[in-house]
Amino acid sequence: MKRSTMMTTALLAGMLTMGLATQSSAMVTNGTFELKNGNTPSRMIPGVDHYRFEVDSPSQLRVESQLWSPEAAGGRMKAELRDGNGNVVARSNSRGKDFVLQQSLAPGRYVLEVHGSPLGGRQESTQRYNLSTDLR
Repeated sequence: MKRSTMMTTALLAGMLTMGLATQSSAMVTNGTFELKNGNTPSRMIPGVDHYRFEVDSPSQLRVESQLWSPEAAGGRMKAELRDGNGNVVARSNSRGKDFVLQQSLAPGRYVLEVHGSPLGGRQESTQRYNLSTDLR
């Protein structure tokens, strides 16, 4: 292997490791978090975040997103609630760029998948969101 090819390969590997190169995936999984009552810390979009939680008795869930952005274009948020078997239990309703999800829940484990995408299809963004959760 030529020296220049080896240097290029090492440079690209370093850039990918440090996150300096763009991602080839259309939808990035950002992380898994615990969903609690109240407001979540803000998270970056684009991508999919997973929020896990467990319900011990019949409950009512309400989750609202708030997208904020220094960019004029904005973005769009949506969510799906899945049960412990991965079945979709509920989908969010759009409220402009944000969403609202309300659902009666039986005892069990759940995952809320939150999808955030910037308008215009850009994969690099400074847009952030947070969730307000009320589980009773």
